[in-house]
Formats: sequence, structure tokens, C-alpha cells
Amino acid sequence: MKHDLRELLLLLYLKNNPKLAHQIYIYSYLGITDAVHNPFQFVSADLPPNMRKSVILQNIPAGEMLQAFISPIEGGGYEIENSVIYGNKAGVLVEIGLDKSKIDRSGKYKQFQQLADSMLRQYRDF
Repeated sequence: MKHDLRELLLLLYLKNNPKLAHQIYIYSYLGITDAVHNPFQFVSADLPPNMRKSVILQNIPAGEMLQAFISPIEGGGYEIENSVIYGNKAGVLVEIGLDKSKIDRSGKYKQFQQLADSMLRQYRDF
């Protein structure tokens, strides 16, 4: 895979928000239920000024989610912060660092990396 998870999450955020409006985006994989429904969906909403821009990636059948926060960088532009919030249906909610040298071999990292890549493949210009 050519992109790491942080890059893929930022690409997802920018895909429907190229002007970086103060919004949250939630991309969900709903699972395959039949041949006529797209298993990939997204919603967005404006955020109050005191909330941080973020993107959430959900794997509904697995009961897991990942929330990444978007922060401005020096010199202009934005980036995904180096830590994300992971949650699952058992109630686990933890902050996970995305230090590539430590995490890129983990199964969860690869699962969310593949999910983000699959979400982006829904767009013609990816």
C-alpha cells in the first residue's frame, strides 16, 4: 500500500472538504447486505468553534472506530495528528500513537489502513 494511515485519513477528510471548513466527517463501512446497497457511506456536520476538526472511520460489522484529529502546521496546511482514538463495541476507548516504526506491523493498523484505502477507492480520482 503506497500511503500510511495518516495520509489516507487526511485524503478522506479533504475528499469532501477541500476548503478545510470546520467540520467532522464520518466514513462508515456498513457491511454487505445485498447487491443494491453501497456498503460505504459518509456523513458530515459543521462543528462549533471550540471543537477540533476530525475524521472518523467506522467498521460497523466489526464494531470498531478510529477518530483522527486534523491540526494546522507551521507554514500553512494541515496534518493528521500522530495519535488517534480507537473504540470498539466492548466499550474500549484508547488513544493510540501512530509512530510508523512501531505500529505499521499491527493487525489493527493494517485493517484501518485497508478500510481507508477502500473508502477512497469509491472516488473516481483516487
